[in-house]
Amino acid sequence: MPKSVLFDRDDVISRVTDLFWEKGYNATSMQDLVDATGLNRSSIYNTYGDKYNLFIAALKHYQAQQNDLLTTAAQKTQSPKKAIEMLFNATWEQLNEEQNKGCFLSNCATEMSNADPKIKGFLSDNKCAVVTTFKSLIEKAQQVGEVDAAKDAEVLAHYLFSSLQGLRVTSMIDGNKKHIKGIADQVLSVL
Repeated sequence: MPKSVLFDRDDVISRVTDLFWEKGYNATSMQDLVDATGLNRSSIYNTYGDKYNLFIAALKHYQAQQNDLLTTAAQKTQSPKKAIEMLFNATWEQLNEEQNKGCFLSNCATEMSNADPKIKGFLSDNKCAVVTTFKSLIEKAQQVGEVDAAKDAEVLAHYLFSSLQGLRVTSMIDGNKKHIKGIADQVLSVL
């Protein structure tokens, strides 16, 4: 008879996500994972397979949280342009937290995308999904006259994605909140 799981998987993934987000994949040891989760090595291996699979689970967990931000912004307003602004403002608020660790996905891209094809594929798929959402919002904003219809929605969507990623990385090295807010405002002014 298999042993039943006696821990909260969501809590474990949340803790592991925070750890990988703070330290990165390569600097996180198995002992770090044991310490962060309170689980023993065999429980981690039996449940998740290995450190790499746990890292992938953490990336997916973080991705789902970020997707929720975009979905929530879109649901809170009838204005597609306002939804984009709300996402950038929510991101700016996250970046203003005392322990700004940047964006877990951006951090992962700089640490691992050149060395790991699976990670690169995951990040590329994430980019496509976010760009598609931005493009859809931009097209809706163009239809209701909030964004100039002559602008290329796909180019704007890629610009917003790249700007959002750049904003997250810049915030890690520039703690001046005024600078970060100014950058976010400038990005949004392009719409």
